[in-house]
Amino acid sequence: MTTTSLPGAHASGVFRTDDRGGHWERLDVELPEADSFQSLAAHREGKVLAAVTASGDVLVSRNGGDTWEAEDLSGGRPVLKHAFLGDDLVFQPSQEGTLYAVRDAAGDPQPPEPLEFLESEQLIFSWAAAGTTIGVVVLGREGGLAVSRDAGRTWDAVHQDLYGGSVVVKASATGDQILHQNSGITRLDSGDGVLQKVRRPGDLVADFCPLPEGGWLTADRVHGLYSTTNWKRFDRVGVPAASVTSLAVSEETLLAGTESGLFRSPLPVAGPDWKAPEGLFVSGNHIADMDVWAQNPSLVWRTRRINLTCAAERSSDAGETWLQTGTWPDAIFAVHIHPLDPDRVLHSFGYLGTGSEVLGVRTTVDGGASWTEHDHGRFYLDFAADPSDAEGNGVWMASYTNGLYYSPDFGASWEAKTTEEANAVVVTTDGAGGSRVLIGGEAIRYSDDGGTTFHTARIQGDRGPLRAVAFAQHDGVLFAATASIWYPGNPPEITAGRGVLRSTDNGTTWQDASGDLPLLDVRALAVDPGERYLYAGLHGGSVHRLAL
Repeated sequence: MTTTSLPGAHASGVFRTDDRGGHWERLDVELPEADSFQSLAAHREGKVLAAVTASGDVLVSRNGGDTWEAEDLSGGRPVLKHAFLGDDLVFQPSQEGTLYAVRDAAGDPQPPEPLEFLESEQLIFSWAAAGTTIGVVVLGREGGLAVSRDAGRTWDAVHQDLYGGSVVVKASATGDQILHQNSGITRLDSGDGVLQKVRRPGDLVADFCPLPEGGWLTADRVHGLYSTTNWKRFDRVGVPAASVTSLAVSEETLLAGTESGLFRSPLPVAGPDWKAPEGLFVSGNHIADMDVWAQNPSLVWRTRRINLTCAAERSSDAGETWLQTGTWPDAIFAVHIHPLDPDRVLHSFGYLGTGSEVLGVRTTVDGGASWTEHDHGRFYLDFAADPSDAEGNGVWMASYTNGLYYSPDFGASWEAKTTEEANAVVVTTDGAGGSRVLIGGEAIRYSDDGGTTFHTARIQGDRGPLRAVAFAQHDGVLFAATASIWYPGNPPEITAGRGVLRSTDNGTTWQDASGDLPLLDVRALAVDPGERYLYAGLHGGSVHRLAL
């Protein structure tokens, strides 16, 4: 397995596992500064590995990854994509529209030779290879799907009815299998040389794997991982590693808003079979934020970005169905329900108006039948109700680099409280009954005098720079989610997310509570008070939970 790099946060590298993925060992492979790994090809016996870097160079290990050396297998051509076929290596140069084969690359590599299968005015659109089979989607005159079953030495007649689309090739004990997808039609050669029409579970099968006991696993980058025995019925066995942007507990259900739609799962989450009641889309279905009304947890409001428009929507059945209450051609962010009246809602927004930028909040007092805009000159990422306001109209508003603001009249007006970075805000009550306002930014800060003065909380351990982006609280314990941070400079300072922090003294001091969380940005937190679990939504890492 290879990883690509984020300078200062994640180093690019090659990893090896000897126990089917239970544990991974980082191999000692040195790369030039600013270079990274893009792909890895392994010989069928696993001893010979070829890794391609972002610059197109090829590094080879002939002892299972213990040592690596640069080898010019491509004849000086930068490599875009490669694959082992038996002892041969097939590759596509980054600056040429054809394929080459390095015969006996696993033993005594021969000079690369071009594979002769393209006709005049034809070009490669996509290709894949495994076992001894190559599948190439060819565009141009008399194009279609070209297949070689002997590592490119000979080629079958082009399937001209399979024009365009994508192809995936997998080796199996019963013969190499080919999956071709185009315009909603999917065809599978399951090793018998016949391409038959089959169904697919979602928009596009990104990968599939024949199982030794029969059947297949299929991966859809939006819908997740499925098992099937006949390509007709699919059972979800994994939730995609989605970028989770919001989490909420509604009745006995956990709602996970992602960049491709909404997932629902009964609590406690016991398996990977999450439901997506409205369907999922590769783009244009970003759930920005959700808020649950405390007096009736079945009632949920959310903000959603739909391609070039945004919407505010309401659900009265814990996210099973949604009613759209308004759409706008702008960006909308956080949403907040009045603690005493579920028909009073506000959300933050921003758009380019008549020659000027309009940023602020929209409010409704009639459940979304009508909305009023309030131009504050800034957008907000988070809201929190003021528990000291008996009328429920007080709202704390976190505005990232603009700082923290307070509205005494549910968004109609505002007053500045601090210019310190504020991505998230929460109001707590300590054991003595006093209220405390906390904001999360490049530090966690707290105020005990209604936002007049703020103090910086102490974070135990040498954690380096961090950015707090979300809060959750349960039974007197506070949790903070952290995300990556970037400061300009030469070189710029970039760090990965630092996981989840916990405070047991009302936010004065914080300790690490990440456990075995992946080193990814944590975007959202939610607590299931009934089963005492903390759920964390990660950027590119789906949902994880911690027993409280």
